Order: sequence, then structure tokens, then C-alpha cells
Amino acid sequence: MTEDDTREQIARLRLPGQVKLHWRNESDRRRREIIRAVASYNLAHLVVVRPLEHPERSERQRRKCLQRLVDELERLNVFDIRLESRGRADDRRDVEMLNVLKTSQAAARTRLSHFVGRTEPMLWIPDAVCGAVVSARTGSREYQDVLRDRLAVINI
Repeated sequence: MTEDDTREQIARLRLPGQVKLHWRNESDRRRREIIRAVASYNLAHLVVVRPLEHPERSERQRRKCLQRLVDELERLNVFDIRLESRGRADDRRDVEMLNVLKTSQAAARTRLSHFVGRTEPMLWIPDAVCGAVVSARTGSREYQDVLRDRLAVINI
């Protein structure tokens, strides 16, 4: 399945009137449907998380996770990272973080792009995967277990 095929498949899961899939806004029944669809795509999923009880501010946690994610993706020869835009200032912080990594040669080949979530269905896939991982971390492994053969979770 090509990237365009995958994009088309995930877009078909959007309900009438729904701008995008967003795990947080879906019912349990819909989450099951979405995670089964995501598991059926020929994709590997890599999630980097910090401990729930870690006292750092969320932006510092994001930077630490992004740094490790870039490192792991480069080891896998993945150099194109596409993130959902969180707004101009937050996107700029992500780019600045990557630029700092590039000066140390840690991410010399990596490119980072931000996209608006409602316009890029491929971003709905990591949203669902992250939702499944968060559910597992808070007590329900049901969704994450569906992905188990295609999912790696790195705790830092």
C-alpha cells in the first residue's frame, strides 16, 4: 500500500461532518475501529514517552522525546519527520530544537515539517497510536495490544 493509499484509507474513517480523526474525541467503539484500521496498514510505529510522574514542564518533556525520536529514526534511516502543527511559536520551537541537534551532527540529515492536522490524514495515524499508548499507560491495554506486533515504545 502506498502512502497515498494509506492516506485515503484513514480518511475514509472520518464521519460525515468530522474535520479530522482525533482519538480524544472518539467513542470506545470508534477507537476500536480506528486502531484496527491502523494495525492493518503496513506501518511500524515508534513512540517515545517520559514517565507520567516526571516533574518537567511539558515543553521540556517534548524536547527530550523529540531528541530521542530523531536519534531512533536516524538509526532506522528515516530522515523526514512530519509533525502536526501546534501553532507558529510551538512549531518554531520544534525547528529550533532540531537545528540545535544538527549543530552537534546528531540530526544532520533530518528534515522537519509541520502540517495542519485537518489537512493531512497521515497525522491521524500517530494520533491514534499515541492515544493507544496513553490508554495503556493509564490502565487499558486494549488498543495498544492490537498494535503489539508493529509498535515499539521507548521510555526515557
